[in-house]
Amino acid sequence: MFGRQRLRGASGANRAESTHGRQDSNPGPGGATSGFRRRAFTVPLLLLGLGLSACGWVEGEREAAREEARAEIEAILTERIDAADRLARSADRILSPMPVMTPGEEAELRRFLNAAHIAKARELGVRAEDEEALDSLVAAGRLIELEDSTQYWIVRPGDSPAHVVPDVAALLEVLGGRFQERLAEFGLPPYRLEVTSALRTAERQARLRRNNANAAAGVSSHEFGTTVDLSYAAFAPPAEVPPEIIGGISSDLLPHIRRIADLAFESVSARKSRELGKIFSEVLAEAQDEGIVLVIYERQQTVYHLTVGRAM
Repeated sequence: MFGRQRLRGASGANRAESTHGRQDSNPGPGGATSGFRRRAFTVPLLLLGLGLSACGWVEGEREAAREEARAEIEAILTERIDAADRLARSADRILSPMPVMTPGEEAELRRFLNAAHIAKARELGVRAEDEEALDSLVAAGRLIELEDSTQYWIVRPGDSPAHVVPDVAALLEVLGGRFQERLAEFGLPPYRLEVTSALRTAERQARLRRNNANAAAGVSSHEFGTTVDLSYAAFAPPAEVPPEIIGGISSDLLPHIRRIADLAFESVSARKSRELGKIFSEVLAEAQDEGIVLVIYERQQTVYHLTVGRAM
């Protein structure tokens, strides 16, 4: 029984082999579909290969464009850095032979000491006891906030907001304008003044007095909004960048070029602050003689202590 089953099984297998062979040699509808599928599958592979090749070409073109743009930007930056350096070197040469303040000139800017400043502050200013009083005075328009950056001055970062009576803002415009006119006479860039301190509430002044030995004992003219401190150790770069540095620059590069110019001018004002201070001190001495400002040329801090001398 088992023998006959094995023979039948072998015979079935032979028939199956024969049938399979015939299918391979004469493919029917199913075989044709299988071949088409193989060909259909091959076409996308070829297209994909071409696409990947094209992607590689596009990426290469993009990289080339990036390199070209990078080289162009570097060339522009180099050109403008050179222009800024030329202007800075010119200012440095002009300032190099200039004198600095003499002891007599310094003494002239100490004629009006603290008592005179406080008396003038009481006459022309308003006293802010605390932050609530300050807010009320600002709301009433009796105190204003100095702009952080103008044509004539900047408020040093960390000292903003700087509140003053309106007459002080007018005074700074006069002093800043005269300073820049004097600089122009020498062929120098229009450097700006740096405001380092303005109004302090009585409450804040008391705290400062406890922590700072340089703070005035008793009442300070800073409490009335009539007084500002201006640095004589630093002068801010011009508000406008010269056209030979910034002309034709695209808006995306503009901040970087402006910073390059500022650094070039700041490097000169840092090295030549005493010479620039001499020029501004002459402006202050004249303004003090006119009665529009009282000045203390301070020694413990590198600032001019200014109080407005009359309604502007």
